[in-house]
Amino acid sequence: MTVPQRNQLVWLCETAWQALLERDWDAQAHSVLQHWHMQQLPLVVCRQRVADSSTTISLGLPAPLQWERRKLALELPIKAIARLGNFPLLRSLALTPEDAQQVQALLLHTDALKVPVQVYGSYGWQRLSALPCVRLGSDLDLLVHVSNLDTAGQLVWLLKGLQLACRVDGELVFPGGWAVAWREYAQLIGGKVEQVLVKHRSGVQLLGMAALRSRFRAAAPVPVACVAARQEDAAHAC
Repeated sequence: MTVPQRNQLVWLCETAWQALLERDWDAQAHSVLQHWHMQQLPLVVCRQRVADSSTTISLGLPAPLQWERRKLALELPIKAIARLGNFPLLRSLALTPEDAQQVQALLLHTDALKVPVQVYGSYGWQRLSALPCVRLGSDLDLLVHVSNLDTAGQLVWLLKGLQLACRVDGELVFPGGWAVAWREYAQLIGGKVEQVLVKHRSGVQLLGMAALRSRFRAAAPVPVACVAARQEDAAHAC
């Protein structure tokens, strides 16, 4: 199994559910967990309490309105995971005709850029659970997966152009799972701030544009031709 990243979804195996339900929960928490188990709903990977643990994983369950938006934090064995998945795509969301028209225009651009856009937060959980999660004033939280900083800049421009009935928030997610709030990234490239908060699987850090570009260079795969050339240079040096 690949290493689960922040905001990925996980489905638990039956043994894990039984062990989880046997814990000493209060009535409300037990009711939430029972419903999640019966409906085979996922949990979400959150920031890890133990960095790089190979045995445990930190998960979250943000309950719908009927449970007063109760948030449960869970620490479970890695072996409890039956499968991994992702939040629903933006295109699957039911919107008003006015909002749907703008979103369709956005998706034409993101499809051309080969950038998947997922919905998390209240709208994402409502889509997954089929229970009321969205309330007046809820943001539309998007996970926008980008492969480089130039594409991130294009997406910021597209997102800033949206004028939906609700506020559009969310993160730009880069290769390796590290992420930046798209509104913060807009301020960075606009020169309004010098650093942004970068979130990753087990923590956060403040980085400027130079550090972001450096991180991309470090993460970029070395072309095969370059590897061969370096090996040949090394051979001549021996």
